[in-house]
Amino acid sequence: MSEENQERRVVARDNVIYANFGAKKRIAPPEGSAPKVNVEKQLQAQQVPLDTASAFLRRAAEMLTDSGRLRRGREYAQDGHVLNPTFKQGVISADVAGSQNLPFQVSMSFAYRSTDDLAKITAILAADPNGMTKARAGQLGPEIVRLLLADSPDEVRFRCNCPDHSSCCKHAVALAEVAASLIDGDAGLAFSLRGINLLQLEQAVVQQAKHESQAKATLSQESFWRGGELPDLPRPKKAPALDDSDLVLLNKAMRLVSYTSIDELKAVADIEDMYDFLTQE
Repeated sequence: MSEENQERRVVARDNVIYANFGAKKRIAPPEGSAPKVNVEKQLQAQQVPLDTASAFLRRAAEMLTDSGRLRRGREYAQDGHVLNPTFKQGVISADVAGSQNLPFQVSMSFAYRSTDDLAKITAILAADPNGMTKARAGQLGPEIVRLLLADSPDEVRFRCNCPDHSSCCKHAVALAEVAASLIDGDAGLAFSLRGINLLQLEQAVVQQAKHESQAKATLSQESFWRGGELPDLPRPKKAPALDDSDLVLLNKAMRLVSYTSIDELKAVADIEDMYDFLTQE
């Protein structure tokens, strides 16, 4: 009997027919899929405060689906099945490759926000000396997350054209997981969902903070001299000075005091060794 026949053999036992139709085959995700995410590093919903947009998105999926769909959806996200995610006009959308030839169209819709609602974001950030620094790092706080997304995670509306008619299918879970991971890497995506550019937002925050400081200064001399809380000092990235210098010019300088090319190269190497010794921690 051939291997193929053995694989498809039919066994009769107790008036029940058992048939083996072979192992299931998974369709590989198409090229251009979103970056894989490490699901195992995600915290449980009850342990994550909703002060970041990514935590809010994950909580929304967890609240609106069951454990089976949640597990399969996160596996889809981890395996790169989510294609071309976009953040626009209060909707996050993407194509999610499933078990069929064509990917499914999936979206997450968020509550309507008026111009006045979005203006509150500027006011909140202007009131905090480190507001923009925190915003760029994704540390938004519950109120800004609420204004950007929705009042509660269960208000997020998931849509998918797959045959599963649940409130949040596995493809929607995959979208939420990838969207959260993308926001973790770029907090500006959460603001772009409402058409807000971080650079323009920062300019608006500076103007509002300036206006408020001028208003306080006119109230009394005491409020003028007392002032307000200062922002934290910047924390610039450390980089070796030699990495930012022009090695061609350094070689030319050493050439002026060297007799041979070997002396020139040795002088440059000595400078690099001395720099490493002086700056080592």
